[in-house]
Order: sequence, then C-alpha cells, then structure tokens
Amino acid sequence: MDPLLTIASSEWGSNTRGWIPYEDQALSTASLDNPEPWNPTGLDLARGYDLQLHVCPTSPDHPHTDLIQ
Repeated sequence: MDPLLTIASSEWGSNTRGWIPYEDQALSTASLDNPEPWNPTGLDLARGYDLQLHVCPTSPDHPHTDLIQ
C-alpha cells in the first residue's frame, strides 16, 4: 500500500516550539480569543492523532486502508 493522504489534527505541536509558519509566529501563544492557535480549523481526529489513507498501487479496484496514529 502506498500513502495517499495524511490529515493532521493540528498545524504544529502545541507543547513544542517546533515548526511554526512565519505568518503564524506572532499569534502562536494561546489567549482567551485564540485558545488553540496550533489548531485553527478545530479539527480533532481521535483525540489529536493523524489520519493516513493508503491506496493499492497495483489496482484501483482494491479498497483503500486507513491508519490513525
């Protein structure tokens, strides 16, 4: 199976100062108006995990698989 798509629950790590886009650095601290700046969409997959979709490279007729990590 080949990876097709990964959907993350957040833009960057809330407890680390890892990769934050330049345009978001000024707003990267939580506040009352913006309690989760690392998650502007409000998306929460399985309590903060990521969803990965995989497809079969041999045949499009094979069903895809999903993985939550």
